[in-house]
Amino acid sequence: MSAEFKHNAKRMISWPSSRRGTRGQLSAVRVAVLVAVSCLGWPGNSAHRAEVIDRLMAVVNRQIITLGDVEQELKMQEVDPTGGDLAGVNSSQQQKMSQEVVLQRLIEQTLIREQIQQFPGLEIGDEQVESQVAAVEKNVGGAGKLAQMKIDIRALRDRLRWQLQVMKFIDYRFRQFVVVDTKEIEAYCQNQFLPELQKRNALPAPELVEVEEKIRKILTEEKLNTQVDEWLASLRKDATIEIFH
Repeated sequence: MSAEFKHNAKRMISWPSSRRGTRGQLSAVRVAVLVAVSCLGWPGNSAHRAEVIDRLMAVVNRQIITLGDVEQELKMQEVDPTGGDLAGVNSSQQQKMSQEVVLQRLIEQTLIREQIQQFPGLEIGDEQVESQVAAVEKNVGGAGKLAQMKIDIRALRDRLRWQLQVMKFIDYRFRQFVVVDTKEIEAYCQNQFLPELQKRNALPAPELVEVEEKIRKILTEEKLNTQVDEWLASLRKDATIEIFH
């Protein structure tokens, strides 16, 4: 899979929160915070004390996304080898924008999870997950570095398993049906590939047969990204989404 598609698909494979299974009537969650009633009252007072445990950020088809979900995903981005989405954003805006970007991604995660639950045969083996864990450890500088960063290894495994599952879903649901014909390859070569080489003074220009497979992969990823974007837009259109600020 190309680096371009991995970057574009990144929003689809972020943190799979266990809270995503929480359900409730929408009319009952039109509040800014979720509260839990403590079993311990103040001394001399029988009244129970309410404690804020998490803030509601969004409800997607009755599935709750909290501030804790968003913060956990931001934390996990620290070890994501594909990098963050906010390069170049100044520090005064970064935290707020990070939360907005991640919240939108988690909304899409919820919609995708609903679809994956209806799609059989997407199990991911432990060996595949451990291979990805090893790659992350190597990327950050070892298992000790993950511990220093306070990354929960079990949570990391869950995240990586989810990423692999989504990629498998995309392959089955979309990639196998993407077709790139010879005319498209020839047109891309003449109109985009060769002109770009000329700008870089990369001469002599290669023959079509030399770059055909490379161009086929580029066009496949472009078509795949377009199909996924249209599919996500359709899911959003049909979903009930409420965002709380």
